[in-house]
Amino acid sequence: MRNALRLFSTTVGTLSVAICIVCASSPVGAQETVPLIPQMVGTWDVAQRMWPGPNSAPMTLPAAIAQRHLVGNLLLQETMEAVPGSKPPFTRVANFGFNAVTREYEYFTWDSRAPQMMSEKSRPAIASGNRASDAVALYGGLFLAPQWGQMKAMTFRYRFTLGRIHAGRQTARLYLTPQSGPSRSEFLAMEYVYTKH
Repeated sequence: MRNALRLFSTTVGTLSVAICIVCASSPVGAQETVPLIPQMVGTWDVAQRMWPGPNSAPMTLPAAIAQRHLVGNLLLQETMEAVPGSKPPFTRVANFGFNAVTREYEYFTWDSRAPQMMSEKSRPAIASGNRASDAVALYGGLFLAPQWGQMKAMTFRYRFTLGRIHAGRQTARLYLTPQSGPSRSEFLAMEYVYTKH
């Protein structure tokens, strides 16, 4: 038993050293991978618009406030809520980070207005060449919406773009593509315009 514990301890120690060596020798540096993320930290006013379907006029949603902060040095966590007194109240939580292993940006959200978790990833080539001045394009899978505009029980493919920050403003957009029905064209579904305090 004592020999088995010694072997286990040696193996774990060797594995820990190997992991540390891999991490230390990784060519991915913070300045290379996440130029956009530190710029997003802070308090932001958010103007929201929603398009209920293709070729439809946008609807203005209640103004919101987003608090963004770093978790560690590579993950941005955002909590967005309606400004006090707005109805209906809501909470939207998002996490945005860079996966140094896959070299992809990753974006994960949950919104109390349509409580399903959504996850998007960038393409590795886009992420590795991304600069602070570029928009990040993130691609998701499929989700079933109980209702979006006049469409009910509709499955959509989705993608998300996170724009560059210019003069204290940033725009994020959600695009949906219906998977059935007369129109299967992608349309702009949500837009968030952030203005930094």
